[in-house]
Amino acid sequence: MITPMETAFPEVHPGVRMWLTDLDAPDADAGAALLSSDETARAARFVFDHHRRRFVAGRAALRRILGAEVGRSPETLVFEYSPAGKPSLPSGVAPGVHFNLSHSDQWALVAVTRIGPVGVDIEKRRPLADVLRLAQTAFSPNELDELRGVAPEGREEAFFAGWTRKEAYIKARGDRLALLGDFDVSLASDRPRLTRVAGTASETERWALASFVPVEGYAGALCVERSTSSAGRR
Repeated sequence: MITPMETAFPEVHPGVRMWLTDLDAPDADAGAALLSSDETARAARFVFDHHRRRFVAGRAALRRILGAEVGRSPETLVFEYSPAGKPSLPSGVAPGVHFNLSHSDQWALVAVTRIGPVGVDIEKRRPLADVLRLAQTAFSPNELDELRGVAPEGREEAFFAGWTRKEAYIKARGDRLALLGDFDVSLASDRPRLTRVAGTASETERWALASFVPVEGYAGALCVERSTSSAGRR
């Protein structure tokens, strides 16, 4: 099942579209024939069958979405990969098409845009026994200070907002940052922003962030490179 999502995120860009996919749908792995040989080999390496099925379902959904976007059969698409493993389509096949895939448990999100590099993240929310301790492994000192200032009953929501925003930014860049602490995002639910990137002051204006609830019980975030005109208006 692939469900188009309305992406009314003017603070990001109206040209970004997203799709939500149920990886546990009865026909979820029916698209195995669409996968390339390297994707099939990767699927075969999963130890547990439900992980294999979810991988197959996610890649098949991605291929169907991109095939419709560029007017090609899904099984004919060839991906290129950045050093960090981010897939892209060859520029000769799909000039200007940017996309990203994220999955958590049974759900996957696909974002597609022609604006610029894009990253998306979906995370299943769960009770956290010690949210501040967990945040020390992923958040910067500034983000930890902000999290400590949040009322205890709101810290889990702030944690998942921050975590998904950080993941979306990393995925949008498509490279390896030295440390998660090398950049800051805001944690407030109504003010998603990239607030600091070590050594690159202009980077915070280059990217736009949005947070949303893709499906009940999950947190989502989107990061996309701003167009020159939209960056200048901020």
